[in-house]
Amino acid sequence: MRFIFYLFGILSLSECAKILGIFPLNGQSHYRAGLAMMKILAARGHHVTMVSPFRLKNPPTNWRDVVLEPKDEQKMDFFNFNLHPYLQAYVFSSLGPVIMNSTLSHPVFKEFLKTKEKFDVIILEQFYSDGLKYMGTYFDAPLILYSAQGANSWTNPTVGNPAPPSYVADLVLPYSNEMNFFQRMDNAILYLVTETVRYFIALPAHDKIIKKHFPGAPDISEYYNNVSLVLLNGDTSVNEAIPKVPSMVDIGGFHLSPAKPLPADLQKILDEAKHGVVYFSMGSNIRSADMPKEKIDMFNSVFSSLKQTVLWKWEDENLPGKPDNIIIRKWLPQNDILAHKNVKLFITHGGIFSIMEAVNNGVPLLAFPIFGDQMLNAKRATAFGFARWLKFRETTVETLKSELDEILTKPKYMENAMKRSRLMKDNPLSAQERLVFWVEYVIRNKGADHLKVAALKLNLFQYLLLDIILFVSVLSISLIVFLKYALCYLLRLRGKQSSKTKSE
Repeated sequence: MRFIFYLFGILSLSECAKILGIFPLNGQSHYRAGLAMMKILAARGHHVTMVSPFRLKNPPTNWRDVVLEPKDEQKMDFFNFNLHPYLQAYVFSSLGPVIMNSTLSHPVFKEFLKTKEKFDVIILEQFYSDGLKYMGTYFDAPLILYSAQGANSWTNPTVGNPAPPSYVADLVLPYSNEMNFFQRMDNAILYLVTETVRYFIALPAHDKIIKKHFPGAPDISEYYNNVSLVLLNGDTSVNEAIPKVPSMVDIGGFHLSPAKPLPADLQKILDEAKHGVVYFSMGSNIRSADMPKEKIDMFNSVFSSLKQTVLWKWEDENLPGKPDNIIIRKWLPQNDILAHKNVKLFITHGGIFSIMEAVNNGVPLLAFPIFGDQMLNAKRATAFGFARWLKFRETTVETLKSELDEILTKPKYMENAMKRSRLMKDNPLSAQERLVFWVEYVIRNKGADHLKVAALKLNLFQYLLLDIILFVSVLSISLIVFLKYALCYLLRLRGKQSSKTKSE
C-alpha cells in the first residue's frame, strides 16, 4: 500500500513544488508542529520556505528559513491563568490582530513580501490569523490551513463545516459531545458569543490591519473562505466523531516518529525500574519549575510514597525536597520515553501532542489541564477510559494519591490506552502519508475547488435559514391576521343577515 502511495505521488507530481509555510506564533509547540510538517514535505523533495520566529539547525538544501525574531520575550504565569470561556473568545480574538500586525510589520517579513515570489501552495497555521489568509491572494497560490486541533470554531466557518452546538462542544469548554441540558445551553451561548465576536469585532479588526499594510487589498469577505484545504491535528482515536466537509482532513499524529534509542543514562534508569516509571512533564510552554511552592511540596510528598520511579521534566538545576525515587532532567525525549515498556503512567498538562504521543504508545494519563483546549482534551481522554484529570489549583495530597492509586492499580486504564493505540494505527495510510498526499492533491488540482461546499456562497443570514424563518413567520402571521379579519367579517355579515331575518 505505501509503495503504491509513493509511486502514485511520483507519477502524479513530476516536478518538486515550492511550498511556503507561515507559522508566526512565538511558541515552541506551534513551531514544532510547523517544523514537523514542513520537514516531512521537504523530505518528499519539495522546496520549502518556512516563516517562523525560529531557525532550523542544519537545514537540507531544499529548505529556507524566513526568521521573524521576536522583539521581546513575554513570560506568562500559566499556573495562575484563569479566564472564563466567554472571555477567552474575546481575548484570543483580540490577540489575533496584534499577532498579525506584528508579523506584517516585521522588517524581515516585509522584505520577503517584496520578492513577490511564486509558490505552488501556502500552508498557514489557523490560530486567530484570519487576516493572513490574504497571503493566498497576495502570492496568487492555493491556501491550506493547519489547525492544531480537530474541527473547531476557529476553522469551521472558513470552509462551511457544520458544528451543531447541540452535540459538538466548543474546545474551550470541559464538555464531551454528550451534554446535558445545561451544558448544551452553555455551549449554545458560547457559540453565539464566538460568532458575534468573530463577525463584528475580530474580522473587521483583521480587515483594517490588512488594508493598512496593503492599501489595495479587497475586503476580507472576498478571501476569508478562499481556502483549499484544512489539515486538522485530529484523529478518531482521540476525538469524537463529528461532521467534516470534504476539504477537512485529519492528519493527527503526523509529528510522531518511530522511537529512537534513549541516551545510555535514561535507558539504564527505565530498564532497572523494577516497579515501573511514572513520567511527568507539563509540556514545552509550561514550566514545572514555576509551580507554586505548595504544589511542588504536594508532588514531592505524594511521589515519595510511590514504589515507582518518577522521571520529571524539571527546568531548574535542583528540585527542593526531592525524594530519592524522583529523577529530574531539564529536557527529556518524551516520545522515546513513552515507548519504553516500563512506563506505567504519564502525568501531563493535557496538550494534544502529548496525548497523541501517549495514545500512540499505549500509556494511560493523569492530566492537569491549565488553559485553552487542555481541559477538553483531558475530558475526552477520561471519557475514552484511558485517563483521569484533576484541577491543578484544587488538587490536594489526598486527591492526588487517590487518582494515582486508581490508575496505577486498575488495569482498565492501560487496556483502554492500548485500545486507543490500535485505533490510531488502524489506517491505510499513516498521518505523514495523508499529509503529503493531500498537500500534493491541492497542488495537482490547482486549488481543488471541487472540494468546497455550497455553504460558502451563503451569508450567515442564509446559512442559518433566518431569511426562510422570517419569511415563513411573516407569512404565517399575515395568514393568521387575514383569517382573523375574514372570520370577523363573516361573523358580522352573518349577524346582519340574522338581524334582518328576525326583523322581517
